[in-house]
Amino acid sequence: YNFKHKPFDDVRVRTALSYAIDRNVIADKVMGKGETPGYTLVPDFVDGFKPVAPAWSKLTQAERDAKAKELLTEAGYGPGKPLKFELLYNTDDNHKKVAVAVASMWKKLGVQVSLVNQEWKTYLETKKQGNFDVGRAGWIADYNEASSMLDLMQTTHGNNDGKYANPDFDKVIEESRVADKATHFEKLHEAEDMLMADAACIPVAYYNDFWLQSPSLKGTWHSPYGYWYFQYGYIEE
Repeated sequence: YNFKHKPFDDVRVRTALSYAIDRNVIADKVMGKGETPGYTLVPDFVDGFKPVAPAWSKLTQAERDAKAKELLTEAGYGPGKPLKFELLYNTDDNHKKVAVAVASMWKKLGVQVSLVNQEWKTYLETKKQGNFDVGRAGWIADYNEASSMLDLMQTTHGNNDGKYANPDFDKVIEESRVADKATHFEKLHEAEDMLMADAACIPVAYYNDFWLQSPSLKGTWHSPYGYWYFQYGYIEE
């Protein structure tokens, strides 16, 4: 979300839009390559960290949609005043499919979404300049730790293009950096819970690597960051 653009400064609007996305459909049908539905910013396979999915994730999609409509009504939106905004995404067939699907899910709430497609460099600059309403994003951690994801949402972080700003969140992240190991993870869990309570972003799905490999190819290995190493590779007859 762009927190500088109304009405995305309203937690009811942010929460409603998050509720309305059917992550199972996105992961299983739209992305469809083994991705996992996402309900927290940090995935549960990051080292030393097991995020707790929000209680609403246990609801059926129909129940979530009903709650989303209630929240939008409370925020002042409805048939006579539909919520309208642009959804920015960068050029990629998969990103387009997800954007179309998400816009369709929001349409069920009476929300009118215009899709805006830009090439990568233009898209990055548009987000950096804050010239968007809602935009897709993705992240692959720089190191295997929850802080590599959560740091993105700090007020002063260079990749916080939506300008989410919560002094309490910033404080907890700073405290996690100087804490002992047990307290460190407690603070990171606290920070994650704050983000989800704020609906600071909409986690949708976690990426999955996939490839086709001949059984005769031996000696290669594949890092958690998606890099292939062929220096010891060979073909076995």
